[in-house]
Amino acid sequence: MLTYGFLKKVANIIVQILFPYKLIGKDKVKAGACVLVGNHYRIWDIVHMAYTTKDRVHFITKKELYNNKILAHLCDIVEAIPVSRDGHDAKAVMAALRYLKRGEKISMFPEGTRNKSKDIELLPLKGGAALFAIKAQVPIYPVMCLRKTRLFIRTKIVVGDAIDFSDYYDRRMTAEDYEEAEERIRVKMLATKHDYLEEQRVKKAAKKKRGKE
Repeated sequence: MLTYGFLKKVANIIVQILFPYKLIGKDKVKAGACVLVGNHYRIWDIVHMAYTTKDRVHFITKKELYNNKILAHLCDIVEAIPVSRDGHDAKAVMAALRYLKRGEKISMFPEGTRNKSKDIELLPLKGGAALFAIKAQVPIYPVMCLRKTRLFIRTKIVVGDAIDFSDYYDRRMTAEDYEEAEERIRVKMLATKHDYLEEQRVKKAAKKKRGKE
């Protein structure tokens, strides 16, 4: 019988062969409930999310996948959360909150679709991640691909520091509050990527300077 653990291992073997990656900072993801968010280039990006933790991750995925019997079966095994493309899906919201309140993890790609643009770094966020985190009172962790994964070329995946929304927990949230929270997520997602790249640039420059001395 297929299990979440078995599918996770098999998928990771395939991805590491075809689209190899190095996961940086996964120790930041602590035990217990949280929301994982990331930029989205390929369907295999879910593997990066899964390997940030030993815990089960419930993936929020588009309902269209359930039109394929094989994919639907696999989604059921990993207990994915199907959602409509328009985002108006009360059943999906309740399922996600139920998992979080049970101390489990969910993941989502807030761009809503794969980014196929060569010029846009991060598509506009569709929302939802802030609502889940605030309602369930859990942290959010950005999981960012530094660049679009390419065949047989290793890509770095960077996990950022937790985004804490505790300042919202005891407030009556308005639409503007949620928009503000989503913008904080967007800023943190981009900062996770840019801060790492800048850190590597500084290290490289320092190493080059030492070599000349």
